Amino acid sequence: MIIRKAFEIDAEEISIIEEETFSIPWSKLEILTDLNNPIATYFVASESTKIIGYIGCWLVVGEASITNLAVKNSYRQNGVGLMLLDKMITYLRENLATSIFLEVRQSNEPAKKLYSKFNFKEISIRKNYYQYPTENAVVMRLNI
Repeated sequence: MIIRKAFEIDAEEISIIEEETFSIPWSKLEILTDLNNPIATYFVASESTKIIGYIGCWLVVGEASITNLAVKNSYRQNGVGLMLLDKMITYLRENLATSIFLEVRQSNEPAKKLYSKFNFKEISIRKNYYQYPTENAVVMRLNI
């Protein structure tokens, strides 16, 4: 498996993973727009020529926000998310981020467990943040 920066050509495969993972997925156009956003950075995990996962973040004046982290269903629980998150945290440290924020569904125990491995801490709840189904978001932060 290779972790590398994402490019425009990856938008189609990223959008497929989005649709497989999220109840309200970003469209291919939204992904393309974000890939060209100067404050955004994306990494993909690929096996052979197939993208199996990705992570995106925004970095503004030392504060980062993980926008999305997703892995294809058939590759989950195999360390792909861990490797993507590790790569992003390393990138953010190198680019002088001081803190990283993210939101995660309150019921998403595997994701919360992953973030906790990297010492993300739960700092607040956003009521009814997610739709389809409606659910609270747990806001987590890592100071780096």
